[in-house]
Amino acid sequence: MRALGDTQWIVDARTRGTLGLLVVQGVLMTPLARAADFVLPGASYVEKEASYTNDHGRLQGTARAMAPPGEAMEDWQILVNLGVSLGVPFNYTASAHVRADIAARYPNRKGLEGLTTLAFNRPTNARHWLQASNPSERWKWDFMFQDLPPVKFDGEPFSTNFGGVIPLKEVK
Repeated sequence: MRALGDTQWIVDARTRGTLGLLVVQGVLMTPLARAADFVLPGASYVEKEASYTNDHGRLQGTARAMAPPGEAMEDWQILVNLGVSLGVPFNYTASAHVRADIAARYPNRKGLEGLTTLAFNRPTNARHWLQASNPSERWKWDFMFQDLPPVKFDGEPFSTNFGGVIPLKEVK
């Protein structure tokens, strides 16, 4: 089961004893994780090389910007370790191997086109952590964090004729 949104009903079922076993993979110690028998420490989106299908059905990839903390692991690593522990050997050694296997098993699946050729650009030096979080969007951060010329006002700090709006450029 995958839980998004309201998970209190799962916690309540666990408290009542109607849910025999609860395993949670997550990045935060939530009430759901506290109610679990086992918590599998997952990596957040900035701590893993991953592919996502967005709400428009387009495949996207994110490069790992930082290492997962402590015992946290990428999703594929958790599933491989779980499988091996249950006696199902997986021979995956990288997320690219998992994506290649999925693409081979579902060759005509809408939304998976390009799964094996998805490029993950390694993070480069960034002036701000948000720049490094998604290299394919770096140009936006470069634009947003560029050094702008000083904004000039009518001699008084933050005085404008715009009812509380502070313009980024001098308005004449």
